[in-house]
Amino acid sequence: MILIFVFFVNKNYKLLFVAFLFYLLGHILWSFAILCEKPLIFNKVIEEWLVNIPFFIFTIIGLIATYRLYKNK
Repeated sequence: MILIFVFFVNKNYKLLFVAFLFYLLGHILWSFAILCEKPLIFNKVIEEWLVNIPFFIFTIIGLIATYRLYKNK
């Protein structure tokens, strides 16, 4: 239901939806990293990078979407 709504709304809201999907992915990876004692991937440094990349993408897409929303108002 939510996905149907998102695809019929403004393009900027689609960007916000994609941004929050990246936030969710980053948060899930971060939670797994906290719960597991050993690194999920090869070593701790690579795991930290894999956790930080979705948050970085979330930030960039979120900034673009909010700028577009501000510009259109």
